[in-house]
Amino acid sequence: SGIQPTTPVTAPKPIPEPPLRQPYLDQWKALQAENQERTRKGLPPPSTGMACMPDGMPGMMQATFPMEILETAGQVTVIEEAFNQVRRIYLNEALPALDDAEPRFNGHSVGKWEGNTLVVTTIGVKEMARFRNVPHSAKMRVTERWRLVTDEMLENQVTVEDSEYLTAPWTWSWMYHRWPG
Repeated sequence: SGIQPTTPVTAPKPIPEPPLRQPYLDQWKALQAENQERTRKGLPPPSTGMACMPDGMPGMMQATFPMEILETAGQVTVIEEAFNQVRRIYLNEALPALDDAEPRFNGHSVGKWEGNTLVVTTIGVKEMARFRNVPHSAKMRVTERWRLVTDEMLENQVTVEDSEYLTAPWTWSWMYHRWPG
């Protein structure tokens, strides 16, 4: 028998507005309004994708395109079709010191199992890699909690913390459906 859901599987709630500090919140809202106006006019809003840059973390995990999650000894590897993004999560290792973490689009990720939940911490994300146009500092920390809720559904609860830009943790969930093969 496979994993049985402890609660019914429902679609996650929409990603909430980021709890940005001022003046970043006003700047972000102005950019959102500008992008909505561009979309209304049939023009694409600027994005890292338009510049042929990868989404980076946590954006690559929104799974706009198919992704594959591979678990091997000591590592979980996420491969996303878009821009051939590859993310390596090293299991049971220590994060590098923030000052030693050379900035990367996907940062530096380590994970550990807490029961049936994989807890992944990521630091060292390039500041130019912005999810939903939200600015962040070099001190941003992304914590994910991955768990199977059924044999075919994986939940990823994401929390972004950055005391320089955010007034509180920014949290949401994504659900991934396993495709046959």
